[in-house]
Amino acid sequence: MMLAFVLLVAWGCKKDDEPVTTGVLSGAITDADTDAALEGVRIIVMESNTNTPVKSLVTGAEGSYKTELLGGSYYLKLYRQGYDQVPPRNISPLPFTISVGAELAKPYEMNSSELQNGGLISGKITEAGAGVAGVLVVAEANGKGYSAVTDDAGIYYIYNLPAASYTVKGWIGGYTSEQVTTAVTSAAESKQNLLLTRGASGSVNGTITFLATTALDVDVALTHPLTHEPVPGLLTNTAASYTIEGVPAGHYLARATYRNDGRVVDPDWIIKFGEPYVEVGPAAVTRNFSLTNSLQVLNPTNLASTTEPKDIASATPSFSWQAYPSASNYVIEVSDASGNVIWGGIDNSGTLPVKRITIPSSRTSAVFNEDGSATRLLQPGKVYRWKVYVSKNDTQAATGWKLISVSEDQMGLIRIAE
Repeated sequence: MMLAFVLLVAWGCKKDDEPVTTGVLSGAITDADTDAALEGVRIIVMESNTNTPVKSLVTGAEGSYKTELLGGSYYLKLYRQGYDQVPPRNISPLPFTISVGAELAKPYEMNSSELQNGGLISGKITEAGAGVAGVLVVAEANGKGYSAVTDDAGIYYIYNLPAASYTVKGWIGGYTSEQVTTAVTSAAESKQNLLLTRGASGSVNGTITFLATTALDVDVALTHPLTHEPVPGLLTNTAASYTIEGVPAGHYLARATYRNDGRVVDPDWIIKFGEPYVEVGPAAVTRNFSLTNSLQVLNPTNLASTTEPKDIASATPSFSWQAYPSASNYVIEVSDASGNVIWGGIDNSGTLPVKRITIPSSRTSAVFNEDGSATRLLQPGKVYRWKVYVSKNDTQAATGWKLISVSEDQMGLIRIAE
């Protein structure tokens, strides 16, 4: 009897003394226009440091979700038929932190897709019969890419597809994927599984140079050239040199310092030489980057800690930013959620780049479409991104100017209220 009592006390102490290692993530997903709860949203919980999924969830009738996670850094990917994915194309997710013993509320809004009654592709990605988690699956047709990430069982759904014939392929570090063709019809589901093979052996390396600014660790990633999403497993952080190994053969857009960290890729380099694409094969590929301080946008904009757009009432907002040292003038650019420029920016279609709008350095604000040159007006319920380039006069340049900075890629996100 005494032995049983001692064992019971010991077990009780062990249970009481076990350290708590998890926190709770919860929230509700709603329609951005109507605030209606969205049932059936597929949520992939991604660990931000490794860019791999750790859980998959589906919202219930109230649009709510709740899950327990180990303490750490995460981000979410949201998918639903009839709605644009979150985060949208061209926007990288910003991570959040789960603290041990605490609950974090993360509500999200989803925008209705412009395409209604679209088709979808679903399937499973496997290697040697086992599902592979965290694969970026891209369906391509007519020069456009549509994507989803496999959950922890290797399952994927790509929603809101126009009727067409698609090539479908998986992308993840260390693996090579087969490529297949699938026909999609309106309001119908097409099933397509994919097989992966271990052993992708390509590599990309390079150095990071900091121009007139202090060095710090920045992210370097290989992204899909159509969806601009980082390929899982092809990401690193560095303040000097880097190497990304296990790269599948293919065409990529290389990105550096995409997160909001006060640094940007030298915009003049991109204007002169184009986006930093890399073609990966058996031999190692080199891609260097030059970075500088970013210009700070002030209002209206999302917070640096989130990619949730700032809701604004006016369809002709006034954009403001902080003055940048050595600026001769500024170039403002407004684009839609798909990355299409609708006002301002720089025209690269000719022999030399041309500024579509020039704002003198004495001004640090501009009203949308103040010169009447916008190709489209801002529409209620839509998400847009505005950014500002910093230009400096340079008599040695063929254009007579060069770009010396630009605002962060993931700032200046706005949504026009209904």
